[in-house]
Amino acid sequence: MGRILLLIAYALSACQSGDPSSYAPPPVYDTLHHQKFKGAFFQFEHDGDRYLACSIHQAHLKSGDLLRRNGDPKPVTVGKKVKSQKDLHLWTFEHPAPQPEHLLKYQLDVDLALDDRIYFLNQGRKIAATVVGLPKGEQFRHTYQTDKPFAAAGLSGSPVYLPRTGSVVGVLQTANDRTKATFGGFEILRLD
Repeated sequence: MGRILLLIAYALSACQSGDPSSYAPPPVYDTLHHQKFKGAFFQFEHDGDRYLACSIHQAHLKSGDLLRRNGDPKPVTVGKKVKSQKDLHLWTFEHPAPQPEHLLKYQLDVDLALDDRIYFLNQGRKIAATVVGLPKGEQFRHTYQTDKPFAAAGLSGSPVYLPRTGSVVGVLQTANDRTKATFGGFEILRLD
C-alpha cells in the first residue's frame, strides 16, 4: 500500500512540475466587423507592436475604413497595410486604444503539428478543432476537423488560437459547409 501511495505522489508531482504557462485556455474574444464585408477581423500584439488581421478573400480593406466590435460604439480605424500573405493581410490600426482583452498575443516560430488542439474565436464563441492536415507543396492552408458542426458563414478571418502557446497562430479561411461545417482550412500568421 505504501508503494502505491509513493507512486501516486510521484506521478502528481511530475504532472505539477510542468510549465503551467505552456497551456492557456482560449479566451472569450469579440471580433471586429465591417458594415460592407462579411467576415471577421481581429487585433493582436507582438513585441509592443499592434496589428489588425483578416483574410483577403472576405474583405478588401483600405486605410480609413471603420471596423466595429459588437456593443462598442467606438469604431477602430484601419491604418496602413504592413503585410500580405496568400489569403491573409495585416494592417496597423488607429484610435481608440484597445482594451487588453481586445489584443490577442502572438508568438513567432510556432510549428503546428498534426493533432494540435486549436480554437476559432468569434464574438465570444470558442469553436474547438484539431489540426488534421499540414500544407504540402504549393498548398498554404492547414486543415482542421471540428469536434461538432458549426455555423461557418461570416467566420472567415476569425483568429485561430493555439492553447499550447497561449497565442493566436492563424486566420480561419474555409469551411466545408455554411451552416454545419466540420472541416476546412486556415492560414498560419507569419510576421517574419
